[in-house]
Amino acid sequence: MQNQKKAYIYACIAVLFWSTSASAFKICLSPDHLNMPVLHLLFGASITSGAALFVNLLLSKKLVLLKTLSKEDFLRSAMLGFLNPFLYYVVLLKAYSILPAQQAQPLNFIWPLTLVLLSVPILKQKIKPRDILAILISFFGVLVISTKGHILSVKPAHPLGVLLATGSSIPWALFWIYNVKDKQDAVVRLFLNFVFAS
Repeated sequence: MQNQKKAYIYACIAVLFWSTSASAFKICLSPDHLNMPVLHLLFGASITSGAALFVNLLLSKKLVLLKTLSKEDFLRSAMLGFLNPFLYYVVLLKAYSILPAQQAQPLNFIWPLTLVLLSVPILKQKIKPRDILAILISFFGVLVISTKGHILSVKPAHPLGVLLATGSSIPWALFWIYNVKDKQDAVVRLFLNFVFAS
């Protein structure tokens, strides 16, 4: 029961932080506020995340696991680090610099659909008819958001921003699909992803 309470607390904290990410991105990228270039923001975030994960590895005495990794493990981590956080966030942050935060964030959440669609050819997953219906409904939602409710005109206000926000789902989905095959410790994996992304 105690673990369940902890899980709820951690879930609420994660939702709180995640729900403010769109506003934080917009404040950092906006010419009216911090006006940070995309790559500077990403570099700072990657270094900070890498440092936090390094401390986690140090405190949990898992730093020794880095010595057990093969050249292939490091190459896989480099490829995954390129997909996410590097490529994913370069594309997504550029979208945030173009679109309003309340439009970019929901468009970015097309990634579960992309994950399902890409898992069919890559992981040989099967899609059921109800999954197809859910995907069609979700894509209709993306259409409503990207056209600001004027679905008959099908002319997004910022086509490049919409393309980038939805397109960011491809590296994100690929990252998670290929991450399934990575058997390293989860914290070691994330640490290396951020190191290579940096």
